Amino acid sequence: MPHSSRVLLVALGVALTPTAFAKDGFYIGFNFGGGITSGDTNIPMKDKTLDPDQAFSNTAELFRTDAGTGFSGELRIGYNILGFVAIEADLGGSFENLSDNDKFGTNFGVFGLVRFFPAQLFEEVADRWWDPYVFVGGGAHAVVYKPDARIDGGKMTNKARAWWPSAAVKYGVGCDFYPIDFMSLGLDFAFTNGFHDEFVIDFEDDITANAASDAGSLNVQISASLLFHFGL
Repeated sequence: MPHSSRVLLVALGVALTPTAFAKDGFYIGFNFGGGITSGDTNIPMKDKTLDPDQAFSNTAELFRTDAGTGFSGELRIGYNILGFVAIEADLGGSFENLSDNDKFGTNFGVFGLVRFFPAQLFEEVADRWWDPYVFVGGGAHAVVYKPDARIDGGKMTNKARAWWPSAAVKYGVGCDFYPIDFMSLGLDFAFTNGFHDEFVIDFEDDITANAASDAGSLNVQISASLLFHFGL
């Protein structure tokens, strides 16, 4: 048997050994995938005349919390306690058309999350190499976009509008798979509900307005994860 084939079989055998799951200690890693941000349009504003484009634009496109569809990425740093629960800092979001200054949109934030690993409660699956989880938390959140709203075909006066700072709740489910003790691969399904009030019209001149009624957004992300674990 060729040497490369033997190495592959050994690696596969290690990957299928049911001895690795969430344990005490720090971990760090990344999520990569895709996300979609849907939200309200034509949001009533307390003083929309502060926006120099409002008289010449489709207000459904100008005042919105919908930031489109794009790739997503996250940095995750956490600490697992006894294998049952992890406290995690999460930084990232989803991003649309970042290379196109006329169409970009982003949904990003900084969150504190708690992840629960229910399989730890069942002795019947003690020798597993997988670990499902649920998570919930909250943090600071933003929706930023470049509106294409001018009905007269002219250029928008400002480069971008944003809802920031905003509160948000993040929650979801997922599962980690451990090919080896110190590394896990996983699938992660995350939902972020944003609750927006302050609308940034011009970053350079610090021109802001406030929504006259509730403005919300929902971001859905489906990601693959790669984590490195430094157990105690």
